[in-house]
Amino acid sequence: AQPKSYTVSARVMAIADPPDYWLDLYAKNRLASYKDLIANWTFVSEALSAANLDIDPGLAQSTLALGHNPDANIVQIVSTDSDPARAAAIVNALADAFVARNAAENERILARPRPPTAGLPGVVVMEKLDTPTPPSIASGPRVKVNTLAAAVLGAVAGLIVVFGTVYFDDTLKKPLDVQRYVGLPLLSVVPASEGADARRASAKRMRGTS
Repeated sequence: AQPKSYTVSARVMAIADPPDYWLDLYAKNRLASYKDLIANWTFVSEALSAANLDIDPGLAQSTLALGHNPDANIVQIVSTDSDPARAAAIVNALADAFVARNAAENERILARPRPPTAGLPGVVVMEKLDTPTPPSIASGPRVKVNTLAAAVLGAVAGLIVVFGTVYFDDTLKKPLDVQRYVGLPLLSVVPASEGADARRASAKRMRGTS
């Protein structure tokens, strides 16, 4: 009964230009600070507007998930939506806006006054590694996994109920239970009364012997 969902992702990598240890460390820090922009409502709204997408920013935010690999200087933008085309559009719009924001920051750095003899400062380049298209295969719901999980949880719940019923049952069922739990000697046992079927069978046997 669950609707199908489609997952789309795009990766953005921060690259030090020119390659340098300290500039690469700066790239890591910039990427870590920039990734918080993706979950920001204002940034999402501006990214969708720049891509000419008529998508509610709140809806777009509800589909988003972020991944960050600091070792590889990569941020992964993931959107899971019931509409594959919308998921792809959201991811591409945010990745493009991410790259554009970094390019604007690089322009500000290069525009700063510097001595005539000084070379160009190093910058951090954001490169979009993926341009995803709407997927044709749904990523969810995972019917087999959900069914298996429900079966396991049901079995565990059943065992807990059975154990609780047996463990907390304090009724006396055997003569030894009286002596064990009550601590009193057993004087006599009143047999259970016979049912209607037993009485009819007994009457039939009596008629047969007579």
